[in-house]
Amino acid sequence: MKRDKQIILVGFPLLIVALLYLVSCATPPPTKELAAAESAFADAKAQCEACKQEWCKNVGQPDVEYCGYPCGDEELAAAQDALAKGRALASEFCSELEARRMLIDAKAKADEAKFKCATPPSPPPPPPPPAVELNDIFYDFDRYNIRPDAAAVLDGDAQILKDNPNMSVMIEGYADIRGTPAYNLRLAQRRADSAKAYIVQQGVDPSRVQTSSGGETEQFGAGTTEDAYQLNRRAHFIVMEPSAKVGVGARIYYIYN
Repeated sequence: MKRDKQIILVGFPLLIVALLYLVSCATPPPTKELAAAESAFADAKAQCEACKQEWCKNVGQPDVEYCGYPCGDEELAAAQDALAKGRALASEFCSELEARRMLIDAKAKADEAKFKCATPPSPPPPPPPPAVELNDIFYDFDRYNIRPDAAAVLDGDAQILKDNPNMSVMIEGYADIRGTPAYNLRLAQRRADSAKAYIVQQGVDPSRVQTSSGGETEQFGAGTTEDAYQLNRRAHFIVMEPSAKVGVGARIYYIYN
C-alpha cells in the first residue's frame, strides 16, 4: 500500500506535465497557411518569369537570364526557403505553431517578390548632351584689335554659337594693371565690343551677345610679369547656357608697331 502511494505521488506530477505538454501542442495543422503560402509563391514565380521574358524581349536578349533585370530574385528565394521550412515543420509533432509562423513569412516574402516583379524598371536616363566650349581671346598691350591667333579662336566660338541657337553669351573685357582705372575700363569695353563685332560678322545674332567691361578688376594672372599681363588682357566668355563651358584660347604674343 505504501509503495502504491509512492508510485502515485511520483507518477501524478509526470502525468500532469505530459497532459500540459499535449495541450500546448493541441493546435490545428497550418493547412490554410500552407495553401496560402504555396499559392502566393506560385503566383510570384509566374509573375517573375513573365516579367523576365518581357524585359529580355524588349532589350533584344531573350537567351540571357534576367537580362540584368533583378526581378524579385532575393525575395523569391527567401519565400521558397521559408516555404520549405514551413512544410517540414508542419509534419513534425508539436511544431505546428512554428510552421504557421514560417508559412506566413513565406507568403509575405512571395507577395513582396510579386510586387517587385510587377513594377517595371525605370528607363535609363538619357545621356547628357556633349559639352561645348567657348574660348577666351587675348590682346596686345593697349590694343583692342583682333589678333590673327584670336581670330582663329573666335571662328570656333562663332561656329559653336551658330550650332547651338539657344545659347547666349556675355563677353567681358579686361585689361592689365598698367594705365588708370578709368582708361582701362574704356579699353576693356572696346576689347569686349571688338570680340562681339567679330562673331556677329560670322553670322551670330547680335541679340545673343552681351558685353561688359571689367577693366583691371579681375586678375586672371597675378603679379607684374609679362605672362601675368597677357593673361589679364582678354575678352572673357561667360556662357548663358548650362551645357557649355568656358575655356581658354591661344596665348600667342603679338607686338604691332
